[in-house]
Amino acid sequence: MSRMNGRQILVVGATSGIGLATARALASEGARVALSARRVEKLDAEVAALGAQHIAVPCDVRDAEACKRAVAQAVDGLGGLTDFVYTAGSATLSNVADATPEQWHQAFEINVVGPSLLTSAALPHLAKSRGRALYVSTVASEDRPPRRGLALYSATKAALNRLIESWQEEERAVGFTRVTIGDTHATEMAKDWDPAATGEIVREWVAKGFLYGRTMAPEDVALHLVDLLALRETVPFSSLIPRYPEP
Repeated sequence: MSRMNGRQILVVGATSGIGLATARALASEGARVALSARRVEKLDAEVAALGAQHIAVPCDVRDAEACKRAVAQAVDGLGGLTDFVYTAGSATLSNVADATPEQWHQAFEINVVGPSLLTSAALPHLAKSRGRALYVSTVASEDRPPRRGLALYSATKAALNRLIESWQEEERAVGFTRVTIGDTHATEMAKDWDPAATGEIVREWVAKGFLYGRTMAPEDVALHLVDLLALRETVPFSSLIPRYPEP
């Protein structure tokens, strides 16, 4: 029997990278999945490929009403909600002093406020099913000293980390898990970064030992997330870091 049989799972950030890989992995394990993101045409295409038991749930996590609708549509379309997975993230490449108000607002809206609004809407359903809520965070939120250029991303993900602990304290019927992941390729995190600035800052990260010499595939991260959801017990936090390359 597949490990996710009978599970009804909302995955946010499901049109690319880790979110898409997670939705596919969950579906392959028998879960019914509601794939959620802003890009409706990509959602529809992926649901068509996965099968009729899965649904597309459009959502801009910066919109409070859209978050409520997304959860309601997931519950209606799946017949309930046993688990919630948040993989969306906003990562602007900028020094703190150069960050614009718009960049700060976007970072907080996507990395902190959005998951909070969705969690609030999902909680009654997750509590009823004694389900799980899982959030993808980043090793950049724990780097000491912080990586230059990722202040907005690391600061807001650190805020999310603390929120997850607060939710668990307040909502004992639901299991909350923070998953800290290392550098992963084939995501859209850096799609808007300036190539020249990216090259310079990555060389600095390498020199300071932030990078491990290789990056992970989204599919490997997805397997770890599925493993966590398959456990009977709550895992408050977990880390998945790329191994150093072979000598």
